[in-house]
Amino acid sequence: MAASGPLEGSIAIVTGASRGIGCAIAERLGSAGATVIAAARTLEASDDRGCATSTAERIVSRGGKAAAMHVDMELAETREALIAETIDQFGRIDILINNAGTANYQPTDVMPLDVARAQTDTYFLATWHLCHLAIPHMKRQGEGRILNIGSSVVNPPTLPYADYMAARGSETLYGALKTAVHRFSQGLAAELHSDKIAVNVLGPVGAVLTPGLLALDLGLTPDMAISERIEEIAEAALDIACRPIDYTGQVEFSYRMLDRIARSTRSLDGQDVIVQRGASNV
Repeated sequence: MAASGPLEGSIAIVTGASRGIGCAIAERLGSAGATVIAAARTLEASDDRGCATSTAERIVSRGGKAAAMHVDMELAETREALIAETIDQFGRIDILINNAGTANYQPTDVMPLDVARAQTDTYFLATWHLCHLAIPHMKRQGEGRILNIGSSVVNPPTLPYADYMAARGSETLYGALKTAVHRFSQGLAAELHSDKIAVNVLGPVGAVLTPGLLALDLGLTPDMAISERIEEIAEAALDIACRPIDYTGQVEFSYRMLDRIARSTRSLDGQDVIVQRGASNV
């Protein structure tokens, strides 16, 4: 059974929690005592790719608290339903983690307009909308935390471009949308500072080999220097979720942040230290 942790009593929504980074963050927050709403488009398993229900079940099987809820980041009505259902069942939202999305790396002249719209809805408008919906509840509570998942692709391409494109692919729209998320988050942090609502950004340093990233067929493998453990970003997300409310407006990158603060990385269930840095944190 999971012991009570630093997030005991907190209600945390994590989008894109069926697999990949969202699933990992949901599990790590659950191991620290949060009641996790694992939200995703895939609610029930139809194959072996994972689903929100299986994420919630893993958390509960370890003695944690979790519920699975449906959300399709392209559909406003499902975003509204997610927030409404969370409030109806749990009465509050302490932590909102906007993570969901599957990147499309088609070149600009090839990508259809409807795909570009869907990517914009998923990565930017949906993030904005869920913040818009959650903020009034956080204001009424007197406190809240929002963590938007960013990316290192906000850094511009480097010369020689041919080498860059061969290694990274056509990430132009995705990079632009993540850049917008970074700037939106920092602006929102200023906007909500007096309301005691912290807003931060967290991205991986390199490549987390999630099913979505592997589907882009960029030739990435776990042994490459660019690849990083999924536990690193999950640990960093937990650290930020536990910070004092005046820690806001920051853009952090997974293990670089953990290296800087000498925080060890634990397994997703919180039981084992897998990267020792300093304190053996919960």
